[in-house]
Amino acid sequence: MDFFSYDLYSIYIMIYIAVIILGGVTLTLSLITNAKEKTRQSKAILLLISSIFFYMLADFVTYYFLGEIASGTLVFVLITLSDTLFCVLVTAWVYAIIVLADIEEVISPKLLVAISAVYLACSQVLSIYLGRYGSYTIQVDDGFWNIILQIFNGAYDFGMIAIGLRALFIFCRKHRNASHRKSYILLIILLIGYMVWISYWDYSTWFKTETNLLEIYAMDPLILMYAILNIFLIYYFYKSDPLKIIGCHASPDEAAAVMAEKYMLSERESQVLELAGKGMSNRQIASELFISENTVKRHMSSIFKKTGAQSRHELITKISDISKTS
Repeated sequence: MDFFSYDLYSIYIMIYIAVIILGGVTLTLSLITNAKEKTRQSKAILLLISSIFFYMLADFVTYYFLGEIASGTLVFVLITLSDTLFCVLVTAWVYAIIVLADIEEVISPKLLVAISAVYLACSQVLSIYLGRYGSYTIQVDDGFWNIILQIFNGAYDFGMIAIGLRALFIFCRKHRNASHRKSYILLIILLIGYMVWISYWDYSTWFKTETNLLEIYAMDPLILMYAILNIFLIYYFYKSDPLKIIGCHASPDEAAAVMAEKYMLSERESQVLELAGKGMSNRQIASELFISENTVKRHMSSIFKKTGAQSRHELITKISDISKTS
């Protein structure tokens, strides 16, 4: 390794460490937010952030810190841990998309977890049987069971891509006027793009198309994605102010708007929330917005689900709290 390449490697390592440290800050803020809100959305975001952070940390130790000095049992432990955290990461990513896009009735989270668990168990059993952990290697030779292993890998990769495409289609059709719509779409597109890269990685390890697989692994786009996600979330936490650093006073209407943005309500749900915050009944809200009372009930049910409120009184209390402290 010449001086120039060594210098680039050092810079890359420093960038990786900086991104992990930034991820630790984001994880801390997410823990605080989840402790205060305790909603499905905040839990899904916390799960996603945690899974990425621990996967990146384990991956850094596995492929960049230990390098080729590891062997035997240590390789088995590290690569198994990395593979397990990868499945957790992908599952958490898709779950966050399902929850934030409110499409659980179309894509079942339980089925998603079951698919990932079956894939992880089968792929690890096959890897052990094929002697993948006998030395520090991630290449796969020819043979019947090697082909079966690659079929499992390809099926999982393309299955997650298919789920991402379906979620994108459903979301674009169902939530045309949703706030933060672009953020949802970006989260889905990043998942699809990352799984496409994983498919290429699996292809490279099987057919040995790359002379140095660790170098191609260094091009993992998750590092850049994670850095962007951290910056975006820190900005989000700054706006939502989980530590209550900003001490301004908001009117009830402004508080309802803040709450609508915070819990990612649609435009119509925001209107219903604002009127409910004024103490209007469902019939009064229906008359004000020129919609049916059943439509109001449906919007209120969705608002309760997204905000974690159990009743109209609790919902109004949340608006009041935001008005006093946000």
